[in-house]
This record gives sequence, structure tokens and C-alpha cells, in this order.
Amino acid sequence: MSEFIFMQDGAPAHTANATQKWCQDHLNAFWRKIEWPGNYPELNPIENLWGIVNEKVKEEGKITRREQLIETVKLAWRDINPSILDNLVASMPKRIRIVLERNGSYINR
Repeated sequence: MSEFIFMQDGAPAHTANATQKWCQDHLNAFWRKIEWPGNYPELNPIENLWGIVNEKVKEEGKITRREQLIETVKLAWRDINPSILDNLVASMPKRIRIVLERNGSYINR
């Protein structure tokens, strides 16, 4: 994994001191919380994946039970074509270049 940087989102479980310490101690390339680009979906491709999952969940219609939601999310996640993941990873150099050209501004704004 030396070619990748592991970065989490701002969920409390991810930002907890114990989690940050564990990641720093066990992962070769890890961005600490203070190094994360704040609220930056352009530099967090997982946000694109969650958007895709969200759309698939919405297509299911009204979900009324927790178990139904869990199963729908699992199915939506499994249906994501690996080429989408490849495209998101491949898009990172371009995303970074555009953000730098815009002096840190958002890509889509």
C-alpha cells in the first residue's frame, strides 16, 4: 500500500484519538486528521461512491425498516462496477491539478 495514502472522513469513530493513533502506528501512509482537506469531495473519491450508492437506494423507493436499508445498501455497493473505482482513482491527478490551479478552490463551484 505504499503507493496509496489512507484517509478517513470526519466521522467521530475515525477522528477519535485511539483510532488516529492506531492508524499512525499500523499504516505506512496515513494522513492525520489535521492534514485532511476539509469538506473536499473533489479530493475524497469515496464521496462519489456514496453518491452512487445513495442514488441506487433512492431507486428502491420507500424503505421502512432498518434491515431493508442495510440490505439495499449492501446490494447497491455490490453492484458498483469495478471500472468506476478505476476511473475515480485515475481521476485523482487531474482533480489535484485543478484544485492547485484554482488555489484551493472547489472544482465544481
